[in-house]
Amino acid sequence: MAFLQWLESTAFSSWLKESPSLLAYPAVLFLHTVGLVLVAGPSAVISLRLLGIGRQLPIAPLDRFFPVIWFGFWISAVSGLVMLAVDATTKLANPMFSVKMIFVAASVVLMVIVRRMLKTARPVSRAPLRGRWLALVSLVCWAGAIAAGRFMAYF
Repeated sequence: MAFLQWLESTAFSSWLKESPSLLAYPAVLFLHTVGLVLVAGPSAVISLRLLGIGRQLPIAPLDRFFPVIWFGFWISAVSGLVMLAVDATTKLANPMFSVKMIFVAASVVLMVIVRRMLKTARPVSRAPLRGRWLALVSLVCWAGAIAAGRFMAYF
């Protein structure tokens, strides 16, 4: 707890929290949102394709989305850590934060599994049953992470 209190009291955390500048907390929050869009958006496109939407599109080329997904993930992760530093004691005590992190971790694991599956995908119009289940669970996990992140303000 002492480390978290120290983290919140650093000059950088204080500036982020107290500055009226749009380059402070609003910019970090914006970057977090952009990162989330770059992660969840393409992940949703891949999942929806695996669930059968857009069957005329081949599955294997969707692998090209993963550099964008990983770029968005790192933007979101770094900006999330910065936002955590501003209010670490409160956020880490919030049960929704743990829920969010569990969903994010599950989503990342699913993302890795789906990518491996896409690398070995044959040019078929219908994804295998395993791929459809992974896609459905991935959509649920990303939605859960986003919802838990928003609900943090209310718990």
